[in-house]
Amino acid sequence: MRTTEQMNILTFDIEEWYHFDIFSTEDKWLDYPPRIDLYLPQVLDKLDENETKATFFCLGWIARTYPEIIKKIQQRGHEIACHSDKHFFVREMTPESFNLDLAIALDSIENVIGQKVVSFRAPAFTISEDATWAFEVLAKNGIENDCSIFPTTRSFGGFPSFGEAKPTLIKYKEYRIKEFPINMGKVMGKDFVFGGGGYFRLFPYSQIKKLMNKSDYNMTYLHMRDFDYKQPRFKYLSNMRYFKSYYGIKNAYPKFEKMLKDFKWINVEEAVNQIDFNSIRQLDLK
Repeated sequence: MRTTEQMNILTFDIEEWYHFDIFSTEDKWLDYPPRIDLYLPQVLDKLDENETKATFFCLGWIARTYPEIIKKIQQRGHEIACHSDKHFFVREMTPESFNLDLAIALDSIENVIGQKVVSFRAPAFTISEDATWAFEVLAKNGIENDCSIFPTTRSFGGFPSFGEAKPTLIKYKEYRIKEFPINMGKVMGKDFVFGGGGYFRLFPYSQIKKLMNKSDYNMTYLHMRDFDYKQPRFKYLSNMRYFKSYYGIKNAYPKFEKMLKDFKWINVEEAVNQIDFNSIRQLDLK
């Protein structure tokens, strides 16, 4: 196990099993069976067992609909952060609509936890190169730490010009945001994100552990649906999207247990405390 020289950040995106589906609409959400709390108690118990604190990026909709879920996470000592209000993609919004969505989400979450939220992750890492205006919106709403950058190309945008996937101080106009991007590892000469979602479920744990050991910075993004093999399936997805959404779910939780045991973990709040942002890379965005 690597410890002091390696920064491993454990985070979860708290949304329902259907929120990833871009065709799902809010008027139908409560018609779907709720599953958000099926694996969460098990995850929270496992974190306690390993004396580990994580950051939970929560939808504002979840805070309004299931406030007891947010309270349960907070009562176990974890950082509560924001994952937008209704899981809309930032790059498809305007500054005005994103500002409204973010303000509603923050108000909903903060009303539950009774304190300011200072960390954010965009749904599907959708702060892309054509949506850098989002950093101004985040800063104006009191967000200090962002975990939305996917520093390579992807179907939802990506940010290939970001450069090395390490903690970075982003400058946008007169605003400053501490950025914790998702990191990548090379497999057969190609860069892959392996710390969450489809690739976490796809890669065998031995490969994930190998990739983690090669990096001194690892960022994760796990969902309760990644562990929920019995969740309903959206049949109308394309073959590739269906594969990405559901492959490897049955073995994902055992991988998580091994990963939790094999590495030392911190949350975003602790990562901020460990970094001198005056001495790391600064990125000026226009």
